Amino acid sequence: MRLFTCLIGLVFYCSVVRGEDLTETQALLRLSSASPQARALALQIELARATARTEGLPPNGSIALSREDASGVAETYFLYQQSLPITGRRNFLRRAAEAAAESEKMHVDLRLHGLRVELRLAFLEVLHAQEQLKVLRAERGRLEEVVDILRKREQAGESSGYDRLRAERELSLLAAAEGSSEARLKSAQGTLASFFGPPQVAGTLVAVGTLRIPPLPDLDSLIARSLKRGDIQAAEYMVESSTWALEAAHRKLYPEPILTGGLKSPVVTGRRDSGYVLSITVPLPLFDRGKPESARAMVARAAAVSQAEAIREQLRFRVKGAWEETQARLVTAAAYQDHAVTQTEDLVKIARAAYEGGEAGILELLDALRIELDVQLRLLDLSAAARRSALELERLVGEGVIP
Repeated sequence: MRLFTCLIGLVFYCSVVRGEDLTETQALLRLSSASPQARALALQIELARATARTEGLPPNGSIALSREDASGVAETYFLYQQSLPITGRRNFLRRAAEAAAESEKMHVDLRLHGLRVELRLAFLEVLHAQEQLKVLRAERGRLEEVVDILRKREQAGESSGYDRLRAERELSLLAAAEGSSEARLKSAQGTLASFFGPPQVAGTLVAVGTLRIPPLPDLDSLIARSLKRGDIQAAEYMVESSTWALEAAHRKLYPEPILTGGLKSPVVTGRRDSGYVLSITVPLPLFDRGKPESARAMVARAAAVSQAEAIREQLRFRVKGAWEETQARLVTAAAYQDHAVTQTEDLVKIARAAYEGGEAGILELLDALRIELDVQLRLLDLSAAARRSALELERLVGEGVIP
């Protein structure tokens, strides 16, 4: 038993050390199955539909048993009373509730889309921090080689201690930057793990993917897709719901009769007899004629129409701005990679050859290495910024934009 426990612990330890590779697609799939936020939003849809099922039900009847005794005559009544829903008002109320439930579903779907975008942004932060850390560690390895060479040259009397000290100082600065990057990665892993519930271990998450994104769809198609966004559809369903509610309010002008029927059992001179009772009651709509409900329904319908139009007008400008921003960031990142990266590679080769040939000092070599590091980190920042901008565009459109 003790051996089995040790083996289980060893397997768990190895999995933690190795880390859990997670692609963005896998993260999105896990969001729908393991995320408390996603489950809570899905339950809101069920709640709205359950509420709609309670509207427009036929009215319950009532049973009454009574006994009267006057002047030695006792009468027993057993009656059933039922309101007759002949005006169709409850049917309109049911349709209004169903449309309101669909409106809530559209709102929830949009919030779920926003949650997916938030997950992808969190995934991006993990991936960005991992790539930064990878670059910093690779640079530290190259700089450690330089420091090792300088130590050997100093021992052989071929160089001064200044070169070694200057390179070691650069190495300590690089170690500090690496520590900051590791801290950022831990924070990003914690944010990403928060989407998947308590069993997830934040430090084991390893994002697998690329920062680069493909070309964007054309602007007109994105604007057209955004005009079908969940909140616009929700407003349209509220227009429908308000229309049905207005019809239901108008039906209050027509009374729904109440039918009463049952048995009557009088006792006269000690002898019990039996008969029946039948009556129809017609309520008079003198005070409640549905005017407040009509006014409320008309205001709600006008508000929903205005809201849908306002969202459409806003989206046309915001989607255009986000699309242009993303396009500009993509062009900037591509141009930077084409020119700055190539030039920096040549610069480092020249500086290294010049230093080894005695034509340049250690400062020139370290400066070239620092420039190379800055260029690599800057390229990562530009690529991440372009992807982040594309995800914000996806949030505005209300559906997927980039894979």
